[in-house]
Amino acid sequence: MEATVLSESSSEGKRAAVDVVRLSHVHKLYGGGLGGVHALHDISMHVAPGEMVSVCGPSGSGKTTLLNLVGMLEQATEGGVVIANLLISKLSEMARAELRNDMIGFVFQSFSLIPVMSARENVMLPLVLRGRLEHSQMVDAELRAGELLDQLGLSAQSGYYPPKLDASQCQRVAIARALISRPRLVIADEPVSRLDNGCIRMVMDLFARQQRDHGTAFLVSTRDQRQFTRAGRALQLSEGRLVATARAAPRRPLRVQL
Repeated sequence: MEATVLSESSSEGKRAAVDVVRLSHVHKLYGGGLGGVHALHDISMHVAPGEMVSVCGPSGSGKTTLLNLVGMLEQATEGGVVIANLLISKLSEMARAELRNDMIGFVFQSFSLIPVMSARENVMLPLVLRGRLEHSQMVDAELRAGELLDQLGLSAQSGYYPPKLDASQCQRVAIARALISRPRLVIADEPVSRLDNGCIRMVMDLFARQQRDHGTAFLVSTRDQRQFTRAGRALQLSEGRLVATARAAPRRPLRVQL
């Protein structure tokens, strides 16, 4: 993968070169002609190592599309998407898949758990998919999965299959799976939408430990910024446009209606 595109000839280039994610004047269109949908308009943003950035906005504002572009699940129609100093449009499909597997953990809105695998096995899956694990590596993967499930209050459910778990438990299993490989970047699409206040605090504490201990960066979407008051920056989307960028609001009590 030799698609390095950021020059270090200026202070801006040097700063950009260390970003985990950088988008420059990105547009995303679906379809063409009068029936086409312009989902994202001229988006420029970045995420630095160890930083948490929240993307806020109502349904249909473009949050999921933005996360999909950063996660290399879709490609921009126009503009540059740079991940780990690599211009994604210059990479082959295989190279994008390798980069995605090596450095990104995903939390999907739909959870995307494997129904015939236990909670622990689902959490271990990213490590298993990297290749045949030796016995010691498998033991380490099982221990790491157990620790993450315990930190998310799911020790008793580690052997349960997804159909036996409620939505809150499935969401926490999906979060543990995203973190198990200690990725450089976690992309989380409304990762606490099914959680009560106590579980939200558990998740945010776990995210903070990942930032501190492993330098993990987080790009998270939400319809309610109060759920991510620990984010360093909040990006506000409206109808596919970035309308505001600000430091996250001060922490306030959060009441969640389930």
